[in-house]
Amino acid sequence: MMTKHEIYQMAKIGCIAGLVGGFALFSSFFWIDSEVGVPFGTFYKMVGMAVGLHGLPAIAFGFVAHMLTAALIGATFCICSIMHKMLHISSVPKGIIAGAVTGIVVYAIFFMPITIYVMMPMTASYASGLYTATADDVQIAKILVQTSDTILWGSLVLHVLYGAVMGLFSSIMLYEDYNMKQKEKKEKKPNWQKFESENWPST
Repeated sequence: MMTKHEIYQMAKIGCIAGLVGGFALFSSFFWIDSEVGVPFGTFYKMVGMAVGLHGLPAIAFGFVAHMLTAALIGATFCICSIMHKMLHISSVPKGIIAGAVTGIVVYAIFFMPITIYVMMPMTASYASGLYTATADDVQIAKILVQTSDTILWGSLVLHVLYGAVMGLFSSIMLYEDYNMKQKEKKEKKPNWQKFESENWPST
């Protein structure tokens, strides 16, 4: 049974790891923008435009929303890691693999539906002139519609990268904690169990 202290500690570690992963993607989003030929910060801008913002406020909103989501995913990842022995992040490789898998799950369950059913229709509406926008925003929307496949595949790579970085930092922070718990268990073990093989006569 998890205690409130354990949940709090895991949530805190997960938030930090998630934010590290989120910042790791910060420059990677510029790579996608460059690949599809749109100005830097377009990803964040489109998120802000989905709630009716434009220009710099839209980019700022998108960035904050992205970082909060990254922190929330990290917290959930670490809390789930103590729910079962099989999920314990007891080594760096296990943390990286578990994080990468988490990134794929988040991409499939959350990112894909939101992108396909919310972001893409909204972008298409801007491209076709249904929403009021500047000439630059209309041109950007048209480019995004034309390069939607590239964006989706690139986003998959970035989600795996985010998960791997999150898992790496989670495992680094949790490694010492798990080692301490193992030592405490050994220290609590009764002496007759520790030295059973040495003190009991062989049969």
